[in-house]
Amino acid sequence: MTDGMNRRRFLKILGVTGGGAAALSGCGIGPEPTQKLIPYLVAPDDQIPGVATWYATTCRECAASCGLRARVREGRVVKLEGNPDSPINRGRLCARGQAGLQGLYNPDRFTSPQVRGAGGRLEETTWEKAIQLLSQRVADARGKGIAFVTGQETGAFASLVDEWMRAVGGRRVAFEPFALEALREGNRLAFGTSAVPHYDFAAAKYIISFGADFMETWLSPVEFQNAFTRAHAFAAGADSTMAKYVYVGPRLSLTGLSADEWIAARAGAEGLLAFSMAQVILSRRLAPSPPDAARLRAELDGFAPPRVEALVGVDAKTIERLAREFAASGAGLAVAGGMAAQYGGSRGGVAAVQLLNYVVGAVGKTVRFGPDVPQEAAGSYRDLVTLREQMAAGKVAVLLVHGTNPAHADAAFAQALGKVPFKVSFSSDPDETASAADLVLPDLHPLEQWSDSRPRAGVFALQQPVMSPVFPGTMHSGDVILRAAGRQGTFKDYLQSAWRDVHRRQSGGKSFEDFWSAALQRGGVYADVPTRAVRLGPDAYRAMSEAAPDWDEGDATAVVFPHPALHDGRGANKPWLQELPDPVSKITWHGWAEVHPETAGKWGVVSGDVVLLKSVAGEVRAPVWITPSVLPRVVAVPTGQGHVAYGRYAAGRSFNAFDLLPGTPNLAGGRTFVVAVKVTKTGEHVFLATTEGNAREHGHGIVNVLPLAQARQLTPGKHVFEEEETPGYARNAEEGWADAQHEKASLGNYAGTHPRWAMAIDLSRCTGCSACVTACCAENNLATVGEELVRRHREMSWMRIERYFTGGEDGEPLHAVTTPMLCQQCGNAPCEPVCPVFAAYHTPDGLNGQVYNRCIGTRYCSNNCPYKVRYFNWFNFAEPGGEWEAWPEPLHLLLNPDVTVREKGVMEKCTFCVQRIRGKQNEARLADRRLDDAELQFLPACAQGCPSEAIVFGDLNDPRSRVRQLSDNPRGYHVLAGLNTRPGIAYLAKVTA
Repeated sequence: MTDGMNRRRFLKILGVTGGGAAALSGCGIGPEPTQKLIPYLVAPDDQIPGVATWYATTCRECAASCGLRARVREGRVVKLEGNPDSPINRGRLCARGQAGLQGLYNPDRFTSPQVRGAGGRLEETTWEKAIQLLSQRVADARGKGIAFVTGQETGAFASLVDEWMRAVGGRRVAFEPFALEALREGNRLAFGTSAVPHYDFAAAKYIISFGADFMETWLSPVEFQNAFTRAHAFAAGADSTMAKYVYVGPRLSLTGLSADEWIAARAGAEGLLAFSMAQVILSRRLAPSPPDAARLRAELDGFAPPRVEALVGVDAKTIERLAREFAASGAGLAVAGGMAAQYGGSRGGVAAVQLLNYVVGAVGKTVRFGPDVPQEAAGSYRDLVTLREQMAAGKVAVLLVHGTNPAHADAAFAQALGKVPFKVSFSSDPDETASAADLVLPDLHPLEQWSDSRPRAGVFALQQPVMSPVFPGTMHSGDVILRAAGRQGTFKDYLQSAWRDVHRRQSGGKSFEDFWSAALQRGGVYADVPTRAVRLGPDAYRAMSEAAPDWDEGDATAVVFPHPALHDGRGANKPWLQELPDPVSKITWHGWAEVHPETAGKWGVVSGDVVLLKSVAGEVRAPVWITPSVLPRVVAVPTGQGHVAYGRYAAGRSFNAFDLLPGTPNLAGGRTFVVAVKVTKTGEHVFLATTEGNAREHGHGIVNVLPLAQARQLTPGKHVFEEEETPGYARNAEEGWADAQHEKASLGNYAGTHPRWAMAIDLSRCTGCSACVTACCAENNLATVGEELVRRHREMSWMRIERYFTGGEDGEPLHAVTTPMLCQQCGNAPCEPVCPVFAAYHTPDGLNGQVYNRCIGTRYCSNNCPYKVRYFNWFNFAEPGGEWEAWPEPLHLLLNPDVTVREKGVMEKCTFCVQRIRGKQNEARLADRRLDDAELQFLPACAQGCPSEAIVFGDLNDPRSRVRQLSDNPRGYHVLAGLNTRPGIAYLAKVTA
């Protein structure tokens, strides 16, 4: 220890970092680089060390544009939450929104502009050279074809691109792989307008989804899920009502899991079912309808239930019953989308659903034109095909791409890229389109930039940078365009100029500076837009000839659907989303093909067997997952995987489902996602990475279900699920021991007792969306372990969503139930007495604590836990550069500084986000006030993010708390109550209408 260590240096380092760090740093390693520690002698106005700063902005992970609040610690974002001021998401956030952090800190982002060199490889260049090259190439291409492809843009950035393209003689083409073209065309056929209305799920009393997956990928999932649960959730009382929900489609999706009834209609025949229901309602005058709807009566006679039941695959009696129930509700809502709007004649099917709404008087009530969704900004597949053909013909000299990845979604487009002399990508990630570009100008992440969006009429969402760029070598695409166009100012200046028009209409007399500041703080400006009336359009009758399926079924019908988390593939570079189990299949890190057991028996395959699916467009090799949640002869395949680029988490994984799809637009101008396929066994087998245990409960009562009629008869204090937890002779002793844990006063809500932290989870609200799972990962620094370890069931997620199928046998309808499963914070915790080193212990406020630096990894606690909610670090996921590293630099910047990062050999588990609990308790103590139940109800990350508000947290010892009231609900029960663990989580039984 003669090199680099002496008394003076030791004391210097000791004064800054502590003796332990000095000893580690100075043992023969040699001189260290000089580092300056600069204290906050004059602290920034908006930053206090150790205290989070919150910024309002807008999520851009999809076109819904949910409001965000970003939690910033010492200059870096560590958590994203929903903005309660936003009318879109009301403070809630989906899994994709939570995972936006991993796009910001993704280790494979471009760090500087790139230009293709003489060797054909992308090489670093300076921004000055890159922008000069861009300007020169665009100027040289005037009159020779310039095209700018963007994603779905509805704000100032789209206006800037349009202005630039007009100035240089080019054009902008918008492309979204799931642009819902049929939704617009169907509305035009039905009502003469292509506007997409606002759907008021909260006001509905009977909801029918014709394939519209409104809880996962359709229009505005968080908004619709929140509104749906307000309509569909059960409130106690003999006169309580809840909307009935029916899902129609060949596959039971996440949105279908919450359905009270699944109508397994033939793929593509959903429109026929809607027309048939409308025929029953009109012919039998079941509901008051607009006067002009009467002229449809004669035309609809051809869709009488007996005439279409064979084509639809649903018997006439069921069709008539659905029509009667829908009409009798008085506030029906029918929505069409998803795969029902993605076959060849899908615009006719959408028009049929809208006409069904019209004949029951729902248009203007639950279907509101006026606060429209600007879906036209998504463009159409027909526009992309036209551009693609021009590219292949050599008519495009310069192609610019921003915010979309058409080379992944369309193989013919990727091939046509080779015919374009100069290609520019503004992608911040090395996706397929960027990999083929000649110039890459990496954009800032949405959390680093100024921008805005208009998710629906009256909502002006504002986006601001919440931190400095992670990579200083990136630049806002708006600034690049302004400089390339020779214009002065920054994109922020351009944005503020555009918002002066909003100020003139919405300011209420404020100056622009005050208006802008208020908008920044709220995350935007929100105004109500009145409903406008619509009438039947002149082409309404044409829809009736386009509603039937129009393809040859082949060996099977392939239904290609957007992955709930990865979507079209844009989420594939985020490990949180890759490791998040699909809500239906529970498969991670891979694609799959859903096959009915009857079909699998005919083909002679089992789950994991790889089959070759071949359509007229292409082929893929997909492992089979056998499930009763699809119709026989239907193969359901998700998009999202199959990247050949896009970073370490996406590239070379599974297959690309887009390869099955035809490259020609359908009648609506969209792409057809339902195709006939030939199926061939390959003899290969894949061991799928899945978190599913068993598909059935086997009588354990993990998820209890009550029919609505029985739930209405429940009375307070009388639980329908009787629980005998303790033998009579031991009850007094056991209850006395449990009560003794909470006797002393400390940081409790009221004098004399500790709080007893608890949760209530209403299964009538839970949809299984898994937003809580990702929120838990983000808050508690949970490691992702990768596909291989998930196969070995060594995943680290503290929460899981269990999905069980019920029925489906002997003619009984198939249903699905879901429940979050996490540490139950047991009063009599089986994990605690078996720990030999007291790492597992009981806190005075009722939590099953875990001392990480005491744990020696015996795993006795995990063996003794009946809920299997303890997770062991088999490897050092925090080791920089290690084989199983979970947070490669700069992904480690998303780690929450309030939560320790666990090491190899440590058991970990949920503690109700104890760091948040202690933070609130300390705030109350410093302010000398009582903790308010309102600030506790959604305190843990899982409860705060839940779009359906199914999870409620609070103090069980406070009789006025909401969690106490819910736990005392007669629907309440505890999972595996007979084991006498006395859980701190009460579940409320699911109610079906």
